Amino acid sequence: MTTGSLLSPWQHLLRIGASVAGVFFAFVLFNAYHLHLASQHQLLPEGTINFHHQQGIPDPQSNFPVKNASPAVFNIPPAYAGVEKPPPSCDDRFGDSYLRQLRHSATEYCTPESQSGLTCFHSKTAAGRTDSFCLARGAHFNQVDRKFTLGCSLRDLGGLVVPRYDELTNYWYDTGPGIVLQETVVIDEGNSSLRVPDTVPNYTLLAKREGSENIWHSLMEIFSMTLTLDVLRMAQHPDKPTPLFTHADIANTQVLLLDEMADGPYLDLWSLFAPKPLLRINNRTLPRLTTSFENLIVPLSGGGNPLWQGDWEIHTCVESSLLRTFSRRVLNHYHLDSDAQRNQPADITVTFINRTTTRHLVNAAEYLTHLESKLPHTRVKSVDFASIPFAEQLAVAQQTDVLVGVHGAGLTHGIFLPPHSAVVEILPPGLNHKGFRNVAALLGHSYFSAYATESIRPARSSEDEVLGTQEERDWHREDVFIEQDVFMDLMDLAVKAIYNRGSRIYDV
Repeated sequence: MTTGSLLSPWQHLLRIGASVAGVFFAFVLFNAYHLHLASQHQLLPEGTINFHHQQGIPDPQSNFPVKNASPAVFNIPPAYAGVEKPPPSCDDRFGDSYLRQLRHSATEYCTPESQSGLTCFHSKTAAGRTDSFCLARGAHFNQVDRKFTLGCSLRDLGGLVVPRYDELTNYWYDTGPGIVLQETVVIDEGNSSLRVPDTVPNYTLLAKREGSENIWHSLMEIFSMTLTLDVLRMAQHPDKPTPLFTHADIANTQVLLLDEMADGPYLDLWSLFAPKPLLRINNRTLPRLTTSFENLIVPLSGGGNPLWQGDWEIHTCVESSLLRTFSRRVLNHYHLDSDAQRNQPADITVTFINRTTTRHLVNAAEYLTHLESKLPHTRVKSVDFASIPFAEQLAVAQQTDVLVGVHGAGLTHGIFLPPHSAVVEILPPGLNHKGFRNVAALLGHSYFSAYATESIRPARSSEDEVLGTQEERDWHREDVFIEQDVFMDLMDLAVKAIYNRGSRIYDV
């Protein structure tokens, strides 16, 4: 070692001092940085929830305070056990976190002195709109005016970021909690006419449907109903250490239809959590509503279902415990065990959705015959789902490997396909709807699509020619044409995607 590298005692002291100062300065910076982080990410007050933006999912920020936060925690219903969960970036919209966030958004709308109670839950899955559902406790039906009376003095919500009672969202076809409460419930601010007992065991679910025939619209409403009851089973009663709704309460639950539409093929599904006989508001007797108090469930609207948001955009989510659980519940309701090992036939089953009213695929019969003759290991079925009962529709879906059809509600059956199936969608020219692609992704199905070459306007009738009454051009009503070679290429991809799934082993 050279003499130039030796340090004097004074130099040693200077170096030690500099090291100590450096460590101290780093410690100060470290604490300052974490104090800054804490200021940027403060914990919300107990009983609030922060909805934050997740990549690829519009989820505006809002805080929803809860009236009386409680240490009691009720688990997610057992139906969600064993269901694969989506990643954190998608869980707030398609997974268990969606239910938990709704639970924590509970807001009491009546003062503590009120005879009755009204608890509403809120979420935001679309910009500029708050989706809500409510539970009204201790309501009484008035046979004369056909409405329920709720002894509720509406409390001042102050600065809470929640809709006021008269601001609850309405949706198309006059649906949603706002209009249902407005048309069906009378708020008795004075509480003078009611003496609500301590225990009200009966539950009435108020259902106002968008329609009765369209499978997509109907299932979104029923799906929303199941999400509503799941959250109520997780949320604590404001006055008791129990949930607002329990599994035992299902036996005391009935559906009251507020619309005057026909039953339709999906009405039976409203009994998933309501086994008592279904009632209609236009029934002039309604004997079961005249002698007792009711707890009124005003469910999340079909238009407020998280699955329906952003269906014109592609999202990156590839799993949904919410959708899988709903699918399993529906199949089990019709005794189609979704968890049972399917007896897989050797041939791949292609089910073509045969539309009989609008959006026909031109030359469909010829194309399907050609498909079955050209693609080995393939069996093709053409099915008019609208002509068979819903239980049979589900059975067909469960025996389908590749579901194919022109864009329309029939592709909703993709929700009930066996695992790792394929969905093929033929879109009218220029239609950029992504809803069925997103549904397929959430369930792990392969998805293939192609645009039709042209839309073909239905022929004018002689009456139309004379009266000039034919409607303007609209893709909803027009048939579609796609070249045979394009159709065959599309189906070749879809069918061969199934060649080596399950017990099948075929050369591509």
